[in-house]
Amino acid sequence: MRCLLCHESMTVPWTPATLWRRDWVCPACESKLTPLGTGCPRCGQPNETGETCPDCIRWLALGLDLTVRCLYAYDEAGVDWLHRFKFSGDVVIASSVAPALRASRSSGVTYVPVPLSKERLQTRRFNQAEVLARCIGPTRQLLEKTEVSSQRELGKEGRRHRTNPFTVPTSVKCGKIILVDDVYTTGTTLHQAAFSLRQAGASEVSAICLFRALNKSKSRPI
Repeated sequence: MRCLLCHESMTVPWTPATLWRRDWVCPACESKLTPLGTGCPRCGQPNETGETCPDCIRWLALGLDLTVRCLYAYDEAGVDWLHRFKFSGDVVIASSVAPALRASRSSGVTYVPVPLSKERLQTRRFNQAEVLARCIGPTRQLLEKTEVSSQRELGKEGRRHRTNPFTVPTSVKCGKIILVDDVYTTGTTLHQAAFSLRQAGASEVSAICLFRALNKSKSRPI
């Protein structure tokens, strides 16, 4: 058996289910992802004090209050993992982060993956946020997204000031909603999605992201 990430041979315990699994990731690759520690209570941006970060203070000043739980740092290992998953289409490696995602599951919650536009979905053929959300539990798509410039084509300020691309076709009649996405960068995507859901009647919205981009990161574009 070979690891899907590093392609090195690995030994796995044999069971009948082993014959059907094709999503093996070796322990060495699994351990490369960096869990977030002390940081901003609203977005997970690492800091030594656990205080709200300047970015979240700016969002609060705009009247936008959203708590986002991020699981891993978007460092070199995170970049490699996400590019393999998102752009190479190796969806099966989501199984390597599924236990961490499932551990965040709460009862009485509607999980809403951040959608792709129809044009982007045709190109990529899958929504990475939906794959991650299904690792947590049942999902419900309440949002629609119109095509805008790709996140990869926008700078930090461009992301912050883009027009809200999210709409909610019908009124929202559910209690607590948790948005699910792959990477938190500036927070614009999640804040805009949450704003649209609240405008449509959602009573409580928070979010969970697999990765948190680091302010000083030199990682490749998302």
